[in-house]
Amino acid sequence: MRSPLIIGHRGFASRFPDNSLAGVEAAIAAGADGVEVDVRPCADGTWVCHHDRSRGGRPVREWHLEALRRHGVPTLSEVAGAVPGHRMLFVEVKPLPAADLLEGLGVLVALLGPRASSTRVISSSEPVLAAVREALPGVALSLVFDEVPVRLPDGLELSPLHKLVEALLSTGRPLHPWTVNRPERMRELARAGVASITTNDPGLALEVLRG
Repeated sequence: MRSPLIIGHRGFASRFPDNSLAGVEAAIAAGADGVEVDVRPCADGTWVCHHDRSRGGRPVREWHLEALRRHGVPTLSEVAGAVPGHRMLFVEVKPLPAADLLEGLGVLVALLGPRASSTRVISSSEPVLAAVREALPGVALSLVFDEVPVRLPDGLELSPLHKLVEALLSTGRPLHPWTVNRPERMRELARAGVASITTNDPGLALEVLRG
């Protein structure tokens, strides 16, 4: 049985706050093959690691970086610096208005370009993935979804909810399911030949699949 890459979901979500620098560092220290973080721009255009569109009732796009830092929200630059070049960084770009994406794309490319070969940009937004593909051709891309789409876009790998994997095996595309937390499901997906699994507990996944 080939072991898939083990990716820490939002860092090490079972033990640390989501998308925290401490969680990212802990997942890497535990031996994970990489980590996944959610990103979106804040008020000054800095890309920060934050899942929800809003924080405290205000859109993250209206928060200033200094205020987010006081809440422990790291920047994508800080996270990228904590992930060695031989480990994978999965960057989930949340759906954005076209103007925000256009404004922030250059900064995103500058951050990820130097480590493009060990980065995967994932998103539930096809326009986001299309823009990243044009701006940074060397980076791997996959589409995030929790229901099988009517149409699978060409040229993308797939990041499905793990319950959808069996229905997608016939596509022949590399699969990067999330969020896989039960040991038996980890084993099932490894036997199915998925390319990676994203899990809240990378330590457990390492023990189950490689221990």
